[in-house]
Amino acid sequence: MAFAGTPVIGIITASGHFTLERSVVWGNSTLFDGVTVETQGASSELALRNGAKLQLGAASRAKVWQNRLLLEKGVGQIAGPSSYGIEAGGLSVHAGTDNARVRVGMTDRIEVISLAGTARVMGRSGVLLAAIPSGRRMSFAMQAAENGVVTRTGCLLYKDGHYILQDENTQEVLEVSAPNLADNVGNRVEVTGATSSAKPAVAIATISLVATNVVQKSQGGCLSAASALDAKTEIAPGSAAATDPLPAGAGAAAAVGAHTGLSTGAIVGIVAAGGGAAAAAGVLAMGKKSSTSP
Repeated sequence: MAFAGTPVIGIITASGHFTLERSVVWGNSTLFDGVTVETQGASSELALRNGAKLQLGAASRAKVWQNRLLLEKGVGQIAGPSSYGIEAGGLSVHAGTDNARVRVGMTDRIEVISLAGTARVMGRSGVLLAAIPSGRRMSFAMQAAENGVVTRTGCLLYKDGHYILQDENTQEVLEVSAPNLADNVGNRVEVTGATSSAKPAVAIATISLVATNVVQKSQGGCLSAASALDAKTEIAPGSAAATDPLPAGAGAAAAVGAHTGLSTGAIVGIVAAGGGAAAAAGVLAMGKKSSTSP
């Protein structure tokens, strides 16, 4: 009676019992739009009428609609239409293609794993935060959707007049904007900043990042990455790239990162970039590389 007039969106099955709107159910049940499902000692499978196949791990809880799943605890997995997404901690995760499979887990962090295809992670404003390729994973802080800061580590390179960084965990390529990046080209660095809605100018980059802090992790060692990306580990003397300007509207995003007090080793946190005056004076670029080894 509680679901009278509510659309039926699919069915749920499990090898044990689960809770459906605080009522214990054994084996299987009809799924209604907006219902809360909580698993106990067994996982469950949800088959929706729109073709989406969902799984909830043991000891998990989620609210399920016909177009999205809100994960409240535990582990959830999706396979099916790319329009269907998992929301967790303010982040929205979608499969990049209809045949992709994505898993999202919640503990003290949010972990996103791409099992097949690409997992696209977005913040509350809809700005793309990460495009995670098959077989890779990425962790986000629980406050990710609130503070807007991401931290990525990898080789800082120069390509087509712009700075790029290949994330050493996901292998994703980001286009990085900030003053005084030239000294660290060819070095392995940790970059902290806010993602931007601006489309990257470099074709191989998936995200634009406005850096507020750059810390050198090691000198050199980026020749292999540069070769694979057809990029450079050095900039010609006198190049204008040494004072690469911030993209329009990126100042407030830089200011957010500069005043958050986050440590440079922080796990990924996310917020959308906003407009305002340039405020990237907090960028730290440490010394030139002394090695160009692979």
